[in-house]
Amino acid sequence: MTMNPQLTAIVVHDLKNKLGVLEGQLATLTADLDQQQALQAHASCVALREKMIAFLTLYKATEQGLSPRIEAVNPEDFLKELIRNHSNPRPELKLMMNRDAIPAIAFFDEHLLGLALDAALQNATRFAKSSIEVACRKNAGEIVFTVRDDGPGLGATEEQTSTGLGMALCEAIAQAHVNGDKHGSTHLNTLADGGALFTIRLP
Repeated sequence: MTMNPQLTAIVVHDLKNKLGVLEGQLATLTADLDQQQALQAHASCVALREKMIAFLTLYKATEQGLSPRIEAVNPEDFLKELIRNHSNPRPELKLMMNRDAIPAIAFFDEHLLGLALDAALQNATRFAKSSIEVACRKNAGEIVFTVRDDGPGLGATEEQTSTGLGMALCEAIAQAHVNGDKHGSTHLNTLADGGALFTIRLP
């Protein structure tokens, strides 16, 4: 398995553009320190760092393979931490957790799954109208995490085209989770009542 050269070129170009935006924001700050501008520059820096980590993780997955450190994790605590640490550029957007049916314990790589779900949250943040819901449940021997938004669903257009890095990263992380002959998987669907639902299933 090798990284798609087209995806690599798109991601590198996107990172270059975001560095240019951050450079402009910092140049403005040196001339006139403004708290709102400082917050925007910080948000740009965080987003850039997260995208770089995602790219490097995906590169490792394609060139060397990922070796998850499977540990016993409390999914509710894990999701609380995910929401608390997520860089949300839209303060009006509500991020919440559905506690129904959350198991007391699950086995997965906390760091890798955190990268995948944060990428899913970033995608949902671009399209959600007012809220995003994360959840976890067990189903047919699998642990299932979901990210649901109340946006227009799949096929919606946006001002800045996505690189596709997020979904590629999520799929690589899901596939790296193996139990016997079963691998993890990801799914992205439009819901009948509106919005999109991202699902990652781990064996």
